[in-house]
Amino acid sequence: MPISHRLKLRLLTSALAVVATAASAFISTPAGASTLPDATPSISDPVALIGRLAPGILAETSIPPTPAEAEAVEASTGIAPFRADLPAVAAHPLRLAPAETEGAGLPVSLTIEGARGQGREEQGITVFADPGASSAAYLQPVQNGVRMLTALADATAGDDFSYTFDLPAGSYPTALPGGDTIVSDASHHYIGSLGEAWAVDARGRALSTSYSWSGSTLTQHVDLAADTAYPVLLDPTWYYTYDFSATLAGYHAVHPKASERAVDLLLHGCFNCYFPINGAPRGYPADGDVLNLNASPFSLVVIPAPVSVQTANGGALQFVARAGHFDGEGSMVTFAWYNDPSGYIHLYVHAKVIKDNGIAINVANSRIAGLNWLAYWQRVADNANGSSGGGGV
Repeated sequence: MPISHRLKLRLLTSALAVVATAASAFISTPAGASTLPDATPSISDPVALIGRLAPGILAETSIPPTPAEAEAVEASTGIAPFRADLPAVAAHPLRLAPAETEGAGLPVSLTIEGARGQGREEQGITVFADPGASSAAYLQPVQNGVRMLTALADATAGDDFSYTFDLPAGSYPTALPGGDTIVSDASHHYIGSLGEAWAVDARGRALSTSYSWSGSTLTQHVDLAADTAYPVLLDPTWYYTYDFSATLAGYHAVHPKASERAVDLLLHGCFNCYFPINGAPRGYPADGDVLNLNASPFSLVVIPAPVSVQTANGGALQFVARAGHFDGEGSMVTFAWYNDPSGYIHLYVHAKVIKDNGIAINVANSRIAGLNWLAYWQRVADNANGSSGGGGV
């Protein structure tokens, strides 16, 4: 980093960056229905098929900047934005790089093993669908990532779908509370994230699905049955968010290997002693609480950030934006603390913003958010010695 992270903490000026829910609004045909919806779209028509099986994700399409746009944003903000180089031919790799902000991941490239043929674009979605093939691959750019959808026309398409990543030697996955799987290098540096696996059939029924890794190859398996209604849609989504630990150059803490229990005791003793957003309560937030946070660092300025509190699976803390929030109702941010195999304490923040303000503002907001969450990690890792609190207000 060009300047110390502690100096950057003193320069911190704003903002809670939060995320749109990634939930897909599947069609609600009863599970026992014996007929398919009329005119079920072909797998060669990605927009129609996604609109029928998972309409909620269509609005998440976010066109990545062109090289010229990325260069202009970097010149004006000092930060290179997220970049996605989508292949024109299925055999070529998809290349991704995160915005260069605090706690960001690392560039990767990957190949979709089942994709074939020449790509074509429809409403921002790149589709690889050979005539008569039993499966098709779609690439849907989203904010800070790409959703890699596979559509199955019938049972002959199979039930395992693989993606080969160009990862550093020694990279490994970690499943976190909240459903994300992150990939880290051998030094425990965050590379990127995979959203929770999902699959749905043509009747809108969620299908059992899971991920597995073999070296640098990710495979998504989906359980198909005799009564599965085709077409079927499934995906992994690769995206970038934030991860902080003392494994990063220039990041130091008094207790870099504090335990998750020590962090829990600290935050339950005094939450607002360490959480860096104005309006946070002293007591640890409980499910159903409404917090009227203020994202402005200035006492005479209000940037409304009201949120509802909920606990994700595994105990991750989630804030869901309410009406009036500056990033839009329904946005969400997930906080997960974990220890890596060497014992370092990490703060992982899954943040996506529902409101698209354009590339330049999005990048600036990402930088501000990264500095906020760096401050959060720093305060906790400096004080989490196993005691149970602090003397906040």
